[in-house]
Amino acid sequence: MKTSKGVFMADGAVVENLTRTRARAIQDRADSSDQKVSARRRWRIPELAIGVVLMCGGALGAILLSRSGDSMVVVVGSAHNLERGVQITAQDLIALEVPSSFAASFVTGENAKSLIGQTMLINLNASSPITTAMLSPTVGLLAGEALTSAAIDIGKFPVDLAVGDSVRVVTVPDLAISESTEPSMFADEVIIYSLTQTSDNSDVALVTFRSSLDLSMAIARAGEIYLVRIAGTATQLVGGGQP
Repeated sequence: MKTSKGVFMADGAVVENLTRTRARAIQDRADSSDQKVSARRRWRIPELAIGVVLMCGGALGAILLSRSGDSMVVVVGSAHNLERGVQITAQDLIALEVPSSFAASFVTGENAKSLIGQTMLINLNASSPITTAMLSPTVGLLAGEALTSAAIDIGKFPVDLAVGDSVRVVTVPDLAISESTEPSMFADEVIIYSLTQTSDNSDVALVTFRSSLDLSMAIARAGEIYLVRIAGTATQLVGGGQP
């Protein structure tokens, strides 16, 4: 009986040891699994931060690359405010840098001399790039054309009249040499060649017209002259003068 009892006790101890060993193994596996999960969680935050940094760096690099690819080109700009009708001089021009993708629209620096003597068709702010469409080239007198000047009172022509504008000339006969008092309108379109307000008399402007010789006779017979601006078709035929 003692022997059997001793065997039973030994078997019980073995079973207990096996049970403890198995429980310890299960606990070790659970602890190992928890450690792996914790390690993964600890690594997720650094990995996310690195991913954000890489994305931002790539975006910044793309922006810098796109900017470096669009080189700058020198074009001609206005040195100061330019009014419509002003004849361009070297002092009116400066060099400006614009992206090459836009440079084709403007006059390049190497062609700056070609603008000298041309006339502004619009008002332009300082430091603005210049296009050829903003200017009217000077063209020499054609056969049958003449330049005729007259002193015209301020108020007898539009206040914003400028070089290159097309006008119709209305004359009132000089009673000293004519019996007629009826005004008449010159038949042809006339171009303003130059317009200068005299310094000694602010009430009068000296206007030079580009037209035919017939206009010279009409102005010579006139006692008063009025100008009416019209939509002209020959505004490119302008010359010198400072408004």
